[in-house]
Amino acid sequence: MTVRRRKPGTSSRNAGKHGMRHYFDSYPPRLLSVTEIPSWYSNNSFVRSGYRPVTQSVSRCVQSLAYLHNETVNIYTHLVPALVSLAASFFFHAFFLSNYPKAIWQDEVIFQIYLTTTIFCFGISSVYHTLVCHSEGYAIAWVRLDLIAIVFQIIGSVVSGLYMGFYCEPTLQKTYWVMIVVLGTFSGAVNVLTDLDSTKWRLLRLLTLVATGFSALAPIIHAATMFPYWQLDKQTGLRFYYAEGVAMVSGVYFYATHFPESRWPERFHICGTSHQIFHCFVVIGAGLHFYGLLDAYHWNYHNARC
Repeated sequence: MTVRRRKPGTSSRNAGKHGMRHYFDSYPPRLLSVTEIPSWYSNNSFVRSGYRPVTQSVSRCVQSLAYLHNETVNIYTHLVPALVSLAASFFFHAFFLSNYPKAIWQDEVIFQIYLTTTIFCFGISSVYHTLVCHSEGYAIAWVRLDLIAIVFQIIGSVVSGLYMGFYCEPTLQKTYWVMIVVLGTFSGAVNVLTDLDSTKWRLLRLLTLVATGFSALAPIIHAATMFPYWQLDKQTGLRFYYAEGVAMVSGVYFYATHFPESRWPERFHICGTSHQIFHCFVVIGAGLHFYGLLDAYHWNYHNARC
């Protein structure tokens, strides 16, 4: 379901630095309704209140981390996982060496690549949702970075999965790595270079992201022709990827339909909106992927084929 952006009204034209100053007479500032904000600020008209005033100040955006508004859950559902992933990347080396003392350095690097793309994706997302109330320029710049970060996360997921699936087939690894990097680069370029508000580009942006993600099916099908299914499941962590896929599809459903706020538009503003639910499913999917990598590597390490 596509929500049309509102045409700017009087409040939109007066939403500059001076026009919004009176909203900061108290702390926390009064939260605004969708009719009181500029047209660029809201891309989901079913969320009708809980908006921070336009700040044109990074410090005031950051101060909003300390009070509730309709971006609070969006911020923290990705900020906390980003910090957890950052901590995991620091402690992973000791864990890896103690459990897999004969591992080669490339094995650990693959895990670190995935953790890095996860930190980048969740970190950029949380910054975007924090700074979206700054100004139109900030909102556009950071949503583009957010889309690029999603592409990086997809690439990190596919690259790490390919490493495990073709653990002893380096030529196939590299071939499919080139494929996903090319697709990811194209998808990133489409998201950076096209008009975010243009309907004609919206479908192409969506299709490039979907195609980049679903490109992982090609190497899975290829691997299924090479290995017995039980072995494929063990050496790739395939069952965890199935669960990851269910989580991602579930999240996209909420994201696309704007449910539940599209059904009950007066009830969901601060907590429980579709985008917040989408964030939660993305985090679940990322966790499942990481656990799947660990499970697959454990099998490959103890059942060496090469």
